[in-house]
Amino acid sequence: MQTLEAIRHMCDTSGQKIAEVSKAIGRSRAFLSNMLTRGNNPRIDTLIEIADACGYKVVLEGQGERLELAPTPEPEQ
Repeated sequence: MQTLEAIRHMCDTSGQKIAEVSKAIGRSRAFLSNMLTRGNNPRIDTLIEIADACGYKVVLEGQGERLELAPTPEPEQ
């Protein structure tokens, strides 16, 4: 599955609209829609945030290992 197809799938199966996921990751309502329309792949940290907002995890597998990537925590103020 390609990245943008996976993003659409995550939004659909989470029951959230694309604009809702954009807001959940702290972006404008149009951010994710524009990215999908233009065919632009997100940075890995953005993909991790999108996955997390939809209840998914980004996982790397290889060399007998499984690495689960987590969103970067917000800095404490």
